[in-house]
Amino acid sequence: MPLSHFYKNTLTLLSALLVAACTSNTKFNYDVKYDFANISNYSIYPRGSKFNDIQHLSDYQRNRFEIAIEQAMEQRNYPYQNYLQADIVVSYFLVKQSLQELKVYNKAVKACIACGEAEQQQLNKDIKSSMLIIDIVDNKKKRSVYRSFAKLKLSAENNSEENQDLIDQAIENILINFPAS
Repeated sequence: MPLSHFYKNTLTLLSALLVAACTSNTKFNYDVKYDFANISNYSIYPRGSKFNDIQHLSDYQRNRFEIAIEQAMEQRNYPYQNYLQADIVVSYFLVKQSLQELKVYNKAVKACIACGEAEQQQLNKDIKSSMLIIDIVDNKKKRSVYRSFAKLKLSAENNSEENQDLIDQAIENILINFPAS
């Protein structure tokens, strides 16, 4: 085998292992009865919505997540639409140290209607600090139809570009299993 084929095969194998390693930490769940084929556009909750009150992120932090979501949805051929006319809303939540805010977020996206403490624990059992959650919320029913989450450990020691790359990769890993894509 020529040396160039060896390198090409090795590079292909390493790339496959890297993708497998990145996606193996991503978990997802979706409503199997939901018609994902009818999704033609999306939106993100506007800045004045109750979702901004649930999690306190700066505008700079929100912009980083929202730009990455917009790029990932554009790659899947979903155009951005005004919030009121969108088929779905992409919601995101960065789990910091406490899971208390997560309970409020879960209720807001109706991840579990009327969940008691035991059901909340079951819903959150795989979610830890330093994780990013994305919910796809049906805009008519105002209920999550797809949820996925992945580890996202941003570091103050990273430069802005390195942290943005981590955000982009986490969002890509989260949306890779989105049924409509």
